[in-house]
Amino acid sequence: MRKGSRTTAQKGHPFGHRPVGGIADVLWEWSKSGTRHAARNRLLRQIPGVGSPAAYRFGLVERPHYAYGVRRATELAARLGHRGVTVVEFGVAGGNGLLALAEHARYYAAATGVAVRVVGFDGGLGMPASKDPRDLPYLFGPGFYTMDHDRLRARLDGAELVLGDLTETLPEYLEYRADLLRDHPVGFVSLDLDYYSSTTTALDLFRGPAHEHLLPRVTCYLDDLPGTIEQIGEAAAVADFNTEHPDRAMGRVLGLRAFTPFDPPWADQIYAHHRLDHPDYTRLEVGATGDQLPLAP
Repeated sequence: MRKGSRTTAQKGHPFGHRPVGGIADVLWEWSKSGTRHAARNRLLRQIPGVGSPAAYRFGLVERPHYAYGVRRATELAARLGHRGVTVVEFGVAGGNGLLALAEHARYYAAATGVAVRVVGFDGGLGMPASKDPRDLPYLFGPGFYTMDHDRLRARLDGAELVLGDLTETLPEYLEYRADLLRDHPVGFVSLDLDYYSSTTTALDLFRGPAHEHLLPRVTCYLDDLPGTIEQIGEAAAVADFNTEHPDRAMGRVLGLRAFTPFDPPWADQIYAHHRLDHPDYTRLEVGATGDQLPLAP
């Protein structure tokens, strides 16, 4: 476990050669939807009068996929009557993602009145050695994405950083933070661990029979899907989980691009964990209107 400091589009996964120099670099960045989307967002955010409400509405913020996840978590928590929610990043690396997650948490906590706890899990020493050929060892290896612990902790401002082997830290956290999680169930998770094996361990968050620490539907972001196939990495870990737990599956949110401003590529990496056996799964959300579609005259 380790990182989270850059989006997949920024990591430079091998989709081709990168031209070098001047206008060629600019054209190369704008030719790809992922980097073009990020560059366009930066330009639009500089337009006079574009404040935080507009930036969040149109996804012009840093790591808009994180902002989307926090928004979904706080909205669902509010509709189900929860006063708080927890958002989690698995794989922190240098910490840029965790700090962005905390910034979005502050915004949506103020906007919705739902308290948001932010937690990051990381090994703290860079990526460990691969345990499985499905770990993408041709892309990632031991020591990638190290962390400056002191610098990061000095900037956390309320976010919680949990360091150590995830096979130990996650079950310990669920046990010793049980009361907090009952009041602030998990509503968004970023899976940014690269490895199949590490992602499989992170999914233990959803494996146990208990429901109190989770909302009935949890938005998830899978960072390392591009450039892989469904039989390796994060996709394979999710597929195995779904085989084991058909009543609490995790799947891609279908059609999300069509309803998200500017058709962002990250929408293809948004998943949702549906706990069909959660006691609140079928509970009607506050604000549901019972809409009708009568036959037009």
